[in-house]
Amino acid sequence: MVPVRIFNGDKSVTIVAFLDEGSSYSLVDSSLARKLQCNGTTQPLRISWTAGVSRLEKDSQRLRLTIAACGSNEKFILRDVYTVNNLKLPAQSMSFADVAGKYRHLEGLPVADYAPSPPMLLIGLKHIEIFAPLESRIGQPGEPIAVRSKLGWSIYGPQGSITGEGFLGQHSCAGLSNEELHDLLKSQYALEEKGISVEMLPESEEDRRARDILEERTVRVGEGFMTGLLFKEENPTFPDSLPMALRRMKSLEKKLSTNPQLEAAVKQQIVQYLEKGYCHKATKEELNSAEPEKCWYLPLNVVVNPKKNKVRLVWDAAAEVNGVSLNSKLMKGPDYLTSLPSVIVKCREHLVGFGGDIREMFHQLKIRPEDRQAQMFVYQNEIYVMDCAIFGASCSPSMALYVKDKNARDFADQFPEAYEAIVHKHYVDDYFDSTDTVEKAVQRASEVRFVHSKGGFEIKSWVSNSPIFLERMGETENKEAIHIDSANPERVLGIVWDTRDDVFTFTTKMRDSLLPYLYDEQVPTKRVVLSCVMSLFDPLGLLAPFTSYAKALIQILWRMGCEWDQVIEGEALENWKLWTGHLADVEAVQIPRYYFGDGRKRKGIRMCRLFSHPGWWYPSVCAGTGEIKGRSDQTSADPRMELMAAVLGCRLADTIKENHSLTVTQVFYWTDSRTVQSWIVSDQRKYKSFVAFRIGEIISRS
Repeated sequence: MVPVRIFNGDKSVTIVAFLDEGSSYSLVDSSLARKLQCNGTTQPLRISWTAGVSRLEKDSQRLRLTIAACGSNEKFILRDVYTVNNLKLPAQSMSFADVAGKYRHLEGLPVADYAPSPPMLLIGLKHIEIFAPLESRIGQPGEPIAVRSKLGWSIYGPQGSITGEGFLGQHSCAGLSNEELHDLLKSQYALEEKGISVEMLPESEEDRRARDILEERTVRVGEGFMTGLLFKEENPTFPDSLPMALRRMKSLEKKLSTNPQLEAAVKQQIVQYLEKGYCHKATKEELNSAEPEKCWYLPLNVVVNPKKNKVRLVWDAAAEVNGVSLNSKLMKGPDYLTSLPSVIVKCREHLVGFGGDIREMFHQLKIRPEDRQAQMFVYQNEIYVMDCAIFGASCSPSMALYVKDKNARDFADQFPEAYEAIVHKHYVDDYFDSTDTVEKAVQRASEVRFVHSKGGFEIKSWVSNSPIFLERMGETENKEAIHIDSANPERVLGIVWDTRDDVFTFTTKMRDSLLPYLYDEQVPTKRVVLSCVMSLFDPLGLLAPFTSYAKALIQILWRMGCEWDQVIEGEALENWKLWTGHLADVEAVQIPRYYFGDGRKRKGIRMCRLFSHPGWWYPSVCAGTGEIKGRSDQTSADPRMELMAAVLGCRLADTIKENHSLTVTQVFYWTDSRTVQSWIVSDQRKYKSFVAFRIGEIISRS
């Protein structure tokens, strides 16, 4: 341990640093980074200790710090220092007079004292040149030693007997290796396969601050809303970003000059933005009165969707200057997103299905004037200011969804069904719903449209399996195929609602760069395989046997130790050919959108079977899931795997019940494992923890 000073610009703080030769990287507590107002590039990090203990820091940032020994003017640069939430090193203190009085070989050294406090910075082998030994004092065996480095003198080693206290007791290493990337992928699949519903985590300090900002600064302005950006700090400051924005603009202009049609489309959109009030041209008075350190210039970018022939303007809020970007100053905000599976299943409950989407949702939300100077951009040698929430800002989704729900709450008493539909049946800007009759559908859709209009939102592009509904809602164009996840229409496997036949189908269209690997027998690398498999989009698990096979393919690749850009071969290549050979079959799959047929012969409903006439039931597929067994679990008779399958079934059943508004009166659980059946009806307390805990969960859920 050694006391040091950390600097960031004109800010500095004195802390205790932990010099750790057992750590691969250097880590800093995120609270210290916030105190110094340090911001860097976000880079996920997995921290691993001995005994297989590890934790994932999803929001870790890579920083550049300046450090100096206490009492010294010589400063050193620490590059690639990663932030972690709660470094959690043990608090230690140093009274050198007491130590030197006990160990005579340490007398006379200029060792600084420090009060009891946990180290906020861990300096590892990445920066060993900073704390490499320059001089040492060594006493008798079992006594602490003193070592001088560029950061001054530090004392470490045991005190007294080996059972006593010591000056050093931590070992840590960090970094994402190829193996750990595999583990992250495995964790992602584990999250998908579990279900299913998860417990709500406690609200973080950052989310609480963001929620407070939304509640305090969101106000109704006419038939719309205004709010503030979710800044991490109350008064954020920025470096000069205008040169960076000008360079990016020149690059865009060069690109547009080669495509006159695209150039005209961009110019037309800028004009429309001005007409709609989304942005304005900055005046001389506005620029002269703006504080330079409060201004941020966003590089303008253009995204083209060739399948839709649609041009979208996007502002690059992740663009950096000296490690600072607009997004690095913003909080993401609380997650107000309704899960897509929950929205889809509610659209399947009743005979008439319908939906629509909100036009330019983010841009309907005005940003308060004092925050707009952080949303400036350059176009054709003119400076413009975005007056609304933008595509690209990390906080825009949270702000827009908060306003959507807040506006609905204001009309909850007057239009309770519209309130429920807006809060629980919208996925971002997409709305899907169902009712028993066309009249109810038209009434609910009309109320939803009215409530949205009072918040400045316009819901349009109505879709339905009922032509009468479309006519009553004034929709002239009947879309026969609707991508359920319209935000990502270019997935390898996308769920589509065929409104003509009222069924869910799947499309296997994909980007052109992948076609040679799928249809021209070009052998893919692991990176290409992963790109295809991770693009599978089956939120309800309706194609679980097919998607599970793809996950098993990835499992083979990481078992083989295949590198990311290595061409696959052997067993993996054979499985790839088998999987891609069935892609065409996927498009023939049809799942009825409505659970209960045409409903005309309905006599009674059980979730999810329809009693049509004596002795006959009409079954419907609600959802599915699956879990890939590990290499050591390939024996199908493994009772533990059969037990896990039973647990998975119970979790899925709970999720289905939670996501539907239909009343569930009976649930039947099936397993072909006699061992599991015996375990369930026996006393779980006599079994070991693995079996006992899972039997307990099955009993509690069923």
